[in-house]
Amino acid sequence: MSGNDEIIFTGEYKDFRFGARFEVTGKSGKDVARILDHISARIEPYAFRFSGIDTKMIDDMAAPAGKGIPAVYGFFENHPPRELSTMLRKAVPDPALMPAAESYLLNTLLKNAGVGFKATDGQTEIRAEDEKPEDVIAFIGRYGQWIAVKKLGLDKVQDYEVSGILSSVNHTLVNKAFDFAGIKKDDALVDSIASGKRRSYGNLGMCLREMEAKSTAVTSDADQAYVICKIFEKLGYKPYASPGMLTEAHPDIKPPKVRGRKPKG
Repeated sequence: MSGNDEIIFTGEYKDFRFGARFEVTGKSGKDVARILDHISARIEPYAFRFSGIDTKMIDDMAAPAGKGIPAVYGFFENHPPRELSTMLRKAVPDPALMPAAESYLLNTLLKNAGVGFKATDGQTEIRAEDEKPEDVIAFIGRYGQWIAVKKLGLDKVQDYEVSGILSSVNHTLVNKAFDFAGIKKDDALVDSIASGKRRSYGNLGMCLREMEAKSTAVTSDADQAYVICKIFEKLGYKPYASPGMLTEAHPDIKPPKVRGRKPKG
């Protein structure tokens, strides 16, 4: 199989187990994007669970009154920032884990409201081969000029380190899926809505209201998902598991490198 384009994830730790290999030679970028989002959906819940936050408590918090974008900005309008911060502090054993708690709250809120923030729905018709997990969590992505390899040995590993590798893989999956999906990356729209606004839950709601008002500028659900994801990022939040959410509590977990707006090989 050497030289073939392939997407592989393998790993087993406590109650987490997932091993799959997807042959993607000759497949379209959209096919690959769906596979990446499929893997993200499988590993992201465990990235949050092993981070040390109380995900069950946050699950109870992330209850929008309805579906769609209005339900998300309505949530922020109905829950003052101080209230949300007070509730989130109860869900973290260490205040340094607040970024992870915030990320999980936003991730769950968007999902519960049925608002997309990833390139695809993660449904793929490409059949995976079983990949038997061994004493390592590993991701290998090879498609065209893109190659990514991430690994963590599991000897004497701690929960937060597993969260770190899963988050690192997930960060790559989410962003490369946007690269491969062939969507319109309307960064000008993102900037027009979010630039100059400080980091706050209230501003997240305001930006979503403004985006809804400019909905004619967004022509598809996938394009909208990109704009939503990047508005959140522009305001200092990631609505998906990323290693940066652990860095304050665990400095050995390095945040992802800042990447340019243009896709890299």
